[in-house]
Amino acid sequence: MLLATACNTPGDPDDILVNCDFDQQGMLTNYADEIIIPRFGEFEVSLLYLEGSFDAFAANPTIGLLNEMRIMFGVAYGSYQKCSPFGFGPALIDGVAFTGKINVFPANTTDINSNIENEIPASSSLLSAVGFPAVDYLMFGEAGTTDAQIIELFTTDVNAEKRMVYLGQLIDDLKSTVVQINDDWEGYRATFIGNTGNSIGSSLSLLVNAFNYDFETLKNYKFKIPLGKYNGGIVKPESVEALYAGGSVRLAKEQVTAMKELYLGIGENGSDGLGLYDYVLCAKPLTSEEQSEGLLPLADDISQHFLDIETALDDVPDPLSETLVSNKPVVDNAHSKMQSTVPLIKQEMTSALGVQISYQDNDGD
Repeated sequence: MLLATACNTPGDPDDILVNCDFDQQGMLTNYADEIIIPRFGEFEVSLLYLEGSFDAFAANPTIGLLNEMRIMFGVAYGSYQKCSPFGFGPALIDGVAFTGKINVFPANTTDINSNIENEIPASSSLLSAVGFPAVDYLMFGEAGTTDAQIIELFTTDVNAEKRMVYLGQLIDDLKSTVVQINDDWEGYRATFIGNTGNSIGSSLSLLVNAFNYDFETLKNYKFKIPLGKYNGGIVKPESVEALYAGGSVRLAKEQVTAMKELYLGIGENGSDGLGLYDYVLCAKPLTSEEQSEGLLPLADDISQHFLDIETALDDVPDPLSETLVSNKPVVDNAHSKMQSTVPLIKQEMTSALGVQISYQDNDGD
């Protein structure tokens, strides 16, 4: 169970051979059948429910039906968090991960209102004026907006009819995107499972890169930017995810738990199958010296870090936009736990598995 490095040029197939007895195809099968496909399936169902609640609201715009639609929105947004690490294969839309099409936040409210007024369809809009953040804005409104005022915007406002049409287009685009991903996974499944190895383009490489990219999106966009770490320490509460619904922390928790279970190989039905945890445990066992020092194996160290992040997030109340102002240290602590996890998954795990990070970032980790 050693790690041997071949003297090939970077990018050649099997540059780095992981010499441990591990069923990689079994792991990929578990990921496809028990995690990825079921999660996208649940995501599609949640969007169908959101669409149904919108249809009911459009036919009879009441506060009661608005709140029902908001509940379905929250469920769908939560389902999205579980799928966001899978921005490869069928989830590439015109060469870009689907996450970039449906969750660019903060929403550009000026463009959204301009689109509505000028009847520019959602399909032709900038990414910052579509997806979940745009739906969030239209359903909940700016801070201080009452439910009655939201109803007026959809019923008696001069652009009420156009606003309703735009919201419907946003939801339809979300649903259509995920339906297409699900349809494409039916044909892609066999390719994903059979594409073994660890070279760039292998399923392992795609999965590990997407996993890392998604984690850094969580760390940077959902916490580092709002904390003002790119901004001289001045917090930016307006930049959080789900700003108008006020559910930023809830969504982050769902994403972290989903990533932890993905790492462990835990399926949507609770089954514990082969995952990256098992592969890392196989590829990077403790030396006898490390054992005598009582160190954790890398695989378990990563697991513990995810648990630490979950614990830290439990101390951060929603809405995050308010907590950033009232209690910044608890948010900073959660971010620090994420920051300390990056070297483990982006450097040590990838090294153990012989996978190269192929995406570009300027974060400096």
